[in-house]
Amino acid sequence: MTPRPRIAREDLEPVLAAHHGNEALRAAFEGAGEAGRFLSVLARYVQFNSAFGPGLANLAGEIAARQGLFRDPDEPVKILADRAAEVGSDFFYAAIDEFDDRATHWRDTHRTLAQATVKGAGRFFGLSPEQLNAMIRINPTTEHSMALVQLGYGLGEKLTEERLFGAMGFHVGSEILADREFLIIDQVLHENRPDFVAALKAMKVEILGEKHDAYYWIHIHTGVEAEHFDAALRGVNSALRFYAGDGDPAEVKRFILAGFARFAEVQAGFMDALAEA
Repeated sequence: MTPRPRIAREDLEPVLAAHHGNEALRAAFEGAGEAGRFLSVLARYVQFNSAFGPGLANLAGEIAARQGLFRDPDEPVKILADRAAEVGSDFFYAAIDEFDDRATHWRDTHRTLAQATVKGAGRFFGLSPEQLNAMIRINPTTEHSMALVQLGYGLGEKLTEERLFGAMGFHVGSEILADREFLIIDQVLHENRPDFVAALKAMKVEILGEKHDAYYWIHIHTGVEAEHFDAALRGVNSALRFYAGDGDPAEVKRFILAGFARFAEVQAGFMDALAEA
């Protein structure tokens, strides 16, 4: 039996080496000196990230529903040979945190934690909710990029195999680049705004009756995304291992890598406009 293709970190390096989105992210946060500009940069980044949870949860379901597409040839009992749920579980792993962070005592969605960060930032600058509304500007590129994320994950589509595997690669890209993004943000804030970091770490923001650490959303993502990337890489390799469709597994690998490159393009486009007025 011909060995199935696999995806290794080396397969991703050409795209990562040419990618400039994280440099634009660093420049945006470093250059946002005035309160209104800083809050808009932060809020845009928060909004962009809100598009991923729905897309990922949907993708995990799309994978798990395709029992005929992912089969284990070593299982002799046909009705027990499907491995779609196993493949989908490695993608759902990250979705669990999106909808209930496992490190907190109550149900904290990452969206709620991000909202607490923005609210805390407004409080740090002494702004009322009305002033915060007036100061934050979400630019059209942010909204367009969110739509591209939904498209990348195939949200609301009847997915062909090419689109399904492309969405898997898209997710792999989101995890490896997000890991770097949050490390950059955390580093820049510690270097340029240590008073802001200290204040938010000590601050509690109440949302829906629970008090949330205002800096926790940034802090938790400096480590959890690496775990999510490992799970996503395991997921695409499980998909290649158990693929039982009519296509060439080598072509399936190309679909995945194309999705990975597509995410890098989306992320770079968003980051290029992150600091615009």
